[in-house]
Amino acid sequence: MTGRPRMLFDTEVDPDRAPAFSNAPLELKLIEALPDICSEHGLPAVERRPFVVNSQGLPGSEMPSIGVFFRSIKPAWRPRQNCGIQARLRFECPACEYCLSEVGKFRRIALSALSAIVATVVAIVVAVVSGVEQLAVPLALAVVPGCLPIAAVVGIVAWTRSDYFADVWLTDTTEQLIVSAHPDFVTVVDQRRAGSH
Repeated sequence: MTGRPRMLFDTEVDPDRAPAFSNAPLELKLIEALPDICSEHGLPAVERRPFVVNSQGLPGSEMPSIGVFFRSIKPAWRPRQNCGIQARLRFECPACEYCLSEVGKFRRIALSALSAIVATVVAIVVAVVSGVEQLAVPLALAVVPGCLPIAAVVGIVAWTRSDYFADVWLTDTTEQLIVSAHPDFVTVVDQRRAGSH
């Protein structure tokens, strides 16, 4: 949970997205669009990105991390809890230049980690095919506990962070979207709402 101000945006059922199946989540839409300012950094938006929030999201919408990633993986032998997503909200999330540079940075880190894994595998194959025994110990250390597991973890975390834009979640009733926002975002929304009355 953060100490930042929180803004509420009303939602309603989206008549253009009727669920195809009876157990499908109820599709929502925002009644009031988000302003052209980034809720995370309070900077002018340079782009709007598609964003999806599910009703079972945790308050504070946890920042992606390796712990969150591994907790989300359910082994095949463990029964899945069917708490079910009751509602889903799709909207356009304003992103500033800083957001986009962060996305680019984490994607570059993820690709660098993938490149390190590929380079290690190629080095192992070349050493085995060439029969170079002097490289056996260094390459074994590169695999365990070295480059491969570390690069895989770094790559996974960086990739999960490369699509993060806003700290948002739905209320328990799914009637409102909560945005944990930068004070400048709050000011713009308050001014806009005061002007519409």
